[in-house]
Amino acid sequence: MKRFACLLAAVLTLCGCGIEPSEVRDEGRPPVISYSPTWVTVYLLRDGRLEPARIPVVSDSAKNIIDTLFRAGKQPPKPGLSSALNDFSHYDSEATRYSSTVRRDDLEGDLGFRLNVIITGAGKISRAGLAQITCTIRQNKQESIWSVEVTRLFPGRPESLGEHTCFEYRKLAAKGVRLPP
Repeated sequence: MKRFACLLAAVLTLCGCGIEPSEVRDEGRPPVISYSPTWVTVYLLRDGRLEPARIPVVSDSAKNIIDTLFRAGKQPPKPGLSSALNDFSHYDSEATRYSSTVRRDDLEGDLGFRLNVIITGAGKISRAGLAQITCTIRQNKQESIWSVEVTRLFPGRPESLGEHTCFEYRKLAAKGVRLPP
């Protein structure tokens, strides 16, 4: 019996798996995941007026959009554009849900979101800086973000800079620019 088992093992070893060995063949370049950026609109300043600029981002999350706005101010995509945010940094962003208070048993009462943008930096942020943040978020997240609240965290005491919509900054728009609601 042992002899038979050894003979069977030898036959199976010689037969192999049924795949014939071959030489290494070059089949071209390896597969690569192609990256296609998402484009967002950020609001920068030209002569103190809000002007849109399209910039690629990794994703259109609120955090990426705000990070892109702060970076774009330091390296404007077009000549003549600037930012009122250069002395500040984006620290964090957090969305909170608005809810209706009409009826307590109304489970469908959620209406939209408020985005709290937390910044750091010394000094007072200008009206144009608040407009840049608010209108950039509203342009790219019109359906879900209804208002933007800006909070300066440090240095010093944390300070709420209020809750805003882009509509209140309509007079800061450059000629021919239509701001989001």
